[in-house]
Amino acid sequence: MTDELTELRARVARLEAERAAISTFNEYLYNMDVGYTDAILDVFTEDALLEVINFPPGTMQDLEFRGREAMRELYGSHSSAEPTLSGGHHAANVQVNVAQDASSAELSAYFFTSGGHGGAGGGMYQATLRPDGDKWRISHYRIISNWGWTPKEWEKRTEALPASKARRGGKPPVYEPSRG
Repeated sequence: MTDELTELRARVARLEAERAAISTFNEYLYNMDVGYTDAILDVFTEDALLEVINFPPGTMQDLEFRGREAMRELYGSHSSAEPTLSGGHHAANVQVNVAQDASSAELSAYFFTSGGHGGAGGGMYQATLRPDGDKWRISHYRIISNWGWTPKEWEKRTEALPASKARRGGKPPVYEPSRG
């Protein structure tokens, strides 16, 4: 019975780690699309490595940032005086593999972006996450922009709504693991 209980506890720990990693990833996406730079940076460990491949999309330039404050250069442009529900980042095929000892997790997902610029693009997110203080955070993140297009002509149909129109200011619900 002791071996079964030990195995069950390990499985539960891995499931909670997977859920926490997905929650952190969703925090990143929501905060990107609403415009909360400090909350975007909070999903990363203090010393995280961010690699942005082919950015701006189509330039074949790669960027690298080490640490939250260095990342502000990239993510600061997502802030606004009044955060808005402008949308833009959609993730699919999210896969999370948690280490056997639940000390880290690898995440990958495809993304599609759309927004007020009239175009679209996509690529892949790849992340390593680990427990860090009060939650799981990203310690290594790679964003690969590998396709995109912009129409020659487009018509804007609506303005972005203020984030205050959404519950929690457009942020996702906070994941809180069971404390049993």
